[in-house]
Amino acid sequence: MLRAAALALLLANLVFLVWMLGWLGPLAPQPPSMAGREPQRLEQQVRPDSVQVLRPRDVSAALARQAAGAADGADRPPGDAAAQPRSP
Repeated sequence: MLRAAALALLLANLVFLVWMLGWLGPLAPQPPSMAGREPQRLEQQVRPDSVQVLRPRDVSAALARQAAGAADGADRPPGDAAAQPRSP
């Protein structure tokens, strides 16, 4: 009896693995992991080569520079009256 239960569990796991890998094709509905894929989004990317992966310390340094620039007023828009020098 225990041998039959173990064999049934093994068979169920194999069927589940085949289904999750998408090997059943049109015989079964797509597994959730396959349904979430959207290859058209890869084709719609704009300049994917410009993406840079940064280390956490590099991100911290960039945020510190940005905060220092904001304190100096460097991030004001060009038309801002406070950023333009006043004439005497």
